[in-house]
Amino acid sequence: MGSGSLTAYVPRYYSAFDHPPLSIGVEQAQGIAHGAVAYARSQGFEPAAGFADAAVHLGTPPGDLPAIGFGRDGKPFYFGGPYDDPRMVVRTLERTCGPGNYYYVAQL
Repeated sequence: MGSGSLTAYVPRYYSAFDHPPLSIGVEQAQGIAHGAVAYARSQGFEPAAGFADAAVHLGTPPGDLPAIGFGRDGKPFYFGGPYDDPRMVVRTLERTCGPGNYYYVAQL
């Protein structure tokens, strides 16, 4: 994506939300990306195959970042994607979280 495309994309993407995007530092972005992967792994999921290649460009977040919460209301919140196997996702969530202890939104 070229810089002109990104400049046009961001306002269009955020027009669906009630608030404008927030600016964050690189360290916080690193914390979100690495934290999301760690959280997903704790629930029995691995990142997409290409993540390892991209992760080398993320760098390591500093250890003094505030804790970042993932999920919703203390439970995992999974949004199914076009390449996900819904049955496998639900089986994994049932095994790692227990029945009714997660949220799942399936793509239609």
